[in-house]
Amino acid sequence: MLLVFTGSDDVVSDLLFKRLGSKAFRFNFDIFRDYSVTLTPSYWSIRNPHGFEISSDTAKTAFWWKAFNYFTAQDDLIDAEVKYVFREIYNWFGREGAIKGNRPDFHNEKGKIFLLGVAKSFFSIPETFAGWGFKELASTGHGKRFVAKSLSSGLTTTSKALFTTEVDLGKLDPSFPWYLQETIDAEADVTIFICGRKRFAFSRSRSGLKGLDWRNQEFRDEYTEEWILRDLSPREKAAVDGFCHALSDIPPVIRPPSQLVMHTPGAGRWCRVPGADTPRRCGAGTDYRPAASVK
Repeated sequence: MLLVFTGSDDVVSDLLFKRLGSKAFRFNFDIFRDYSVTLTPSYWSIRNPHGFEISSDTAKTAFWWKAFNYFTAQDDLIDAEVKYVFREIYNWFGREGAIKGNRPDFHNEKGKIFLLGVAKSFFSIPETFAGWGFKELASTGHGKRFVAKSLSSGLTTTSKALFTTEVDLGKLDPSFPWYLQETIDAEADVTIFICGRKRFAFSRSRSGLKGLDWRNQEFRDEYTEEWILRDLSPREKAAVDGFCHALSDIPPVIRPPSQLVMHTPGAGRWCRVPGADTPRRCGAGTDYRPAASVK
């Protein structure tokens, strides 16, 4: 059975479950109290209000879809504890090699600037800058128009978001952590969903759009343009395939395998031996003195 980590108001998950039905289990973060959850070192289970249950015995795969984009309206401590449980169960699938789609922390390892660096071998990319402290920020654009965007998609302390906005480089505070890109004038936005070796491209007209970011109006029900299927040209298909292949060939960021000892309460010490592929338990008489302790 597929376990989907999501939120109760997510329309993508609604469409997904219309197709999957009882073949999948929906775990909504924002209404976590509606579920009964048990998590132990050797077993976990989740039961919804209708008595439908999924567990470590019946689950096969997991798919994370914007679960933490939704809010619980709970105390911060309760919110953090529930998130911890969500991550524990999700990571169980990771250890089983049973995760579908990108992990929610995908950008922690392969961020937007890194992805642009890979993409530039296959696409024309806009001039991009991220950082702060540039004394001559206004001169970096060479007369081009620029927009400010958010790298993290985070909210301010007053729960406001930074949508894509055209800016005057000469008026920006250089001490602020900016993410700036050259303005690209276009008739439509295009997004491509990759599923295995299949590509699904969609286009959305920018006609009638106020400003540059369609999400700003969509959240206010002011923008009703729909995403429609779009055919990719042979050249575009080759570029997309090349980008995906290059991305899959890049190894994950890992710590050096030598001289590492991890101490886990109740589980003893585990160490990486130089030249070994997997950690070994450090028993009595094991020489792990060159290693650094990680607690």
